[in-house]
Amino acid sequence: MKPAGAPYDIVIAGRGGQGVLYLSRILGEAALVQGLAVRTTETHGMAMRGGSVLCFVRIGSALGPLFPRGSADLLMVLHPAEAATGHPYLGPGGVVVFNGASGSLPEFLRVREGVFPVDAESMARSVGNPRGANLALVGAAASLLRDFPLAPPSIKEAIVSQGPERFRTTNLEVFRLGQSGTGKD
Repeated sequence: MKPAGAPYDIVIAGRGGQGVLYLSRILGEAALVQGLAVRTTETHGMAMRGGSVLCFVRIGSALGPLFPRGSADLLMVLHPAEAATGHPYLGPGGVVVFNGASGSLPEFLRVREGVFPVDAESMARSVGNPRGANLALVGAAASLLRDFPLAPPSIKEAIVSQGPERFRTTNLEVFRLGQSGTGKD
């Protein structure tokens, strides 16, 4: 258990072209909307199409954006093959929101508690926004995780302010699908 006032640490693991950096901007902006301190950084890989990308987001009081392995509260996996890259940062009580069906979970995640597979890509494709799976994952996190520090209205505001106008409607719809796909709205 983290001490009171400790930052909420998130690792986003994916590949270039999946919107890993965009998702870190959305989370950061949503935190700012709520008046929370936030730090973000890309530390591994390159955001070129197909390259491995790992981003860190710290919500709350923290001097820097990085945190040690074994301490993250949340791992958001956009590409199944990148779960192994982000997993070492996950803390003992941390949870995983995974883009894919439960059958696509790697073995090390199948045996772990607190893993939530979400068919985010199908949700995004269903509204004609195949690159919006990242927003379905954050919708699922906002709906599923009791201690997730970002409220849906703040995330929606961030999506509107940070996303391209031509995708605004479908981005918001993918976020909503991520929330409702978990059984909550």
